[in-house]
Amino acid sequence: MSRIALNARLLIPGKLEGTGKFTHQCYKRLISSRQEDKFLLIFDRTPPEEFDYGKNVETVCLLPPARRPWLFDIWFDYAITRKLKNWNADLFVSTDGYISRRTSVPQLNIIHDINFEHNPQWLPSRYARHFRKRFPEYARIATKLCTVSNYSKADISKCYGLVEDGITVIPNAPDSMFTQIDERSKEVARDQLCGGKPYIVFVGSLHPRKNITGIVNAFKEYKRQGGSSELLMVGVSMWRDEKREAPGVHYAGRLNDDALAHAVAGAEAMLYLPFFEGFGVPIVEAMACGVPVVASNCTSVPEVCGDAAAALVDPNDFEGAAKGLLKLEGDCDFRQQVIQSGLMRSEDYSWDRSAEIFSKEIDKLLNA
Repeated sequence: MSRIALNARLLIPGKLEGTGKFTHQCYKRLISSRQEDKFLLIFDRTPPEEFDYGKNVETVCLLPPARRPWLFDIWFDYAITRKLKNWNADLFVSTDGYISRRTSVPQLNIIHDINFEHNPQWLPSRYARHFRKRFPEYARIATKLCTVSNYSKADISKCYGLVEDGITVIPNAPDSMFTQIDERSKEVARDQLCGGKPYIVFVGSLHPRKNITGIVNAFKEYKRQGGSSELLMVGVSMWRDEKREAPGVHYAGRLNDDALAHAVAGAEAMLYLPFFEGFGVPIVEAMACGVPVVASNCTSVPEVCGDAAAALVDPNDFEGAAKGLLKLEGDCDFRQQVIQSGLMRSEDYSWDRSAEIFSKEIDKLLNA
């Protein structure tokens, strides 16, 4: 029996963003498949009941809440370090890039991307400074380093001077709720979200890296050329208000679980034009729903799309994005081809397979 401590601070009910989803889907499978091991879920707030993963799990809340740069250091370097020692942990696993700089316990660290190294202006300055100071150290001192795409693997290796072969890729995947729906259910989604009109969907935080202005501008060009759908933006702003109002643009705010899957599955297409992604989970969620994707051609996005996107364009190529959407709207054969390609591509990503890779890396550390 091994004693494995897990960083659970991003398991927040109703607010599972990309890293939180990854954490939830992998942790519940790890714990279920490793019944002989003992797990400790470490939260920085009262442990939520919905993340009760089994009888072989303990939960604990360590203070102070790790929600500011100076508190990150206190939580990981002192509160975590002390708990790992007192609990006699054999391993500490962190899925959000942060680990302790003061423990001798082996640590498996997952850094999803390092966008802050390339575009620090997209974050508040105190966060950007903190991330750029700490993450090179976190990457180098991790006993095992993982990430979510080959793009991020190469990027982390180059930026931090690490051997690329020493970094393991554990991909994201679509949840099982993301699946095709019938025409009647699509009509319900349209009625609920866009006044009964067909819509193109974007899912993600309203953040500069997601290129919200570019998405709205591409939609405007699509409408100028005769497009008939509305645009549904699903997500909330992070550091500052990124909403861009325009005729036909609807903001749904944050949707979770079934509501999110229903909104994606009800769309005519997904428009996803980020400047930077470590993976891009909404891409495979849309494909699993039989929703064709027009996406940007940079960072991890082409890797995740494979050959299944309707179009891959420069994030600022509004006309190219509009043409992709219009082709889907006007060419039924092309649309069906893209839908089938997307369904097949989505099957390449599975939380079960990702958790299996995760578990094998844990075994390597425990047996070292």
